Amino acid sequence: MRISVDEKKVKRNTLLGRYALVGSLVILMGGLVLTLFGQNFGLLDAKNTTLFFAIYAVILVLGFGISRIGMHFGNRHLSPLRPELALRENLKGLDRKYALMLFQQPTDYFLVEPGGVTVFIMRGQPGKTAYKAGKWKRRESFLTFWMGREEPLGNPTADATEALKKIGDMLAAKFPDLKVPVRALIVFTNAKAELDVEPSPIPVLMADDLKDYLRSDNKLRELPNSVMRKVREALGAPELPKGDQQ
Repeated sequence: MRISVDEKKVKRNTLLGRYALVGSLVILMGGLVLTLFGQNFGLLDAKNTTLFFAIYAVILVLGFGISRIGMHFGNRHLSPLRPELALRENLKGLDRKYALMLFQQPTDYFLVEPGGVTVFIMRGQPGKTAYKAGKWKRRESFLTFWMGREEPLGNPTADATEALKKIGDMLAAKFPDLKVPVRALIVFTNAKAELDVEPSPIPVLMADDLKDYLRSDNKLRELPNSVMRKVREALGAPELPKGDQQ
């Protein structure tokens, strides 16, 4: 398997994650200093109580808001459990007709296969996650949401639908008449995840099962190399190995 990474994007987002996490800590520490020593600046006087609480509220909202940005990029680029590593590890061994695209346009994680394109919607939350009656649910306390490093689950199905449209639009822009299978998978990377999933329009699986899924009856039927060369060109994927150029 060949791997293509937008290194500039990774570097930029990694720095953004680090700066946001450090910046949020500085802001929150500033709030603590304000609480402890605000009276030295006249902010705790009876006449200035409203101003004190207004400033403190802004600090809290700003600090926690920036920390969420830091967590978003940190989970993708700094964490040892980041999706990129899970994909690299669990797709290891696929032959060179496969190209894993990381942080490329138009979506962060997708695989160009000999039979089409598979988009990955990655989730790293531990614990119980359910998909029932078309809705995703996961119990998460307010404290965990703000103080933990976990991101909200969101709607993986909607994210998959959006990513599929982006891939389809990118292929159509380059080759309007090109027809190739494009599918999505929702992949949970945390070994502590417990999934309770009803039949879903988008398959849901653990990262450990990913390669077996792609090699099983779900394997896409291989397309002519002439078609796959166009797919790779449209999506910016590495060219086919020289021995498969016919």
